[in-house]
Amino acid sequence: MSPFFAGHATKRSERDPQPARPVIDWRALRTADRSCCCPARPAVVAIMPPVPGRDHPTDLLLCGHHYQVSRSALAAAGAAVLDVGGRPISPQTAVLAAAR
Repeated sequence: MSPFFAGHATKRSERDPQPARPVIDWRALRTADRSCCCPARPAVVAIMPPVPGRDHPTDLLLCGHHYQVSRSALAAAGAAVLDVGGRPISPQTAVLAAAR
């Protein structure tokens, strides 16, 4: 589990049809010195869904460059991508951010 998750995702119950959602420690994320991929500061957090062999979501802190080159792979994996402010990044948002 990543150090940026403040707690484990809650488990689904028969009465609760909502999927489990991780709790991210945004303060720790915003003060992170480096990304998971390189020494650059994180630009986004990609929350990877559970897969066989890993029954919980996990996050990846990516710099802007590595996020740009990984967008299609993240989308194919079903990752949710958020900026460091916690706002979801859609493919349209990513294209606009790359144009700046």
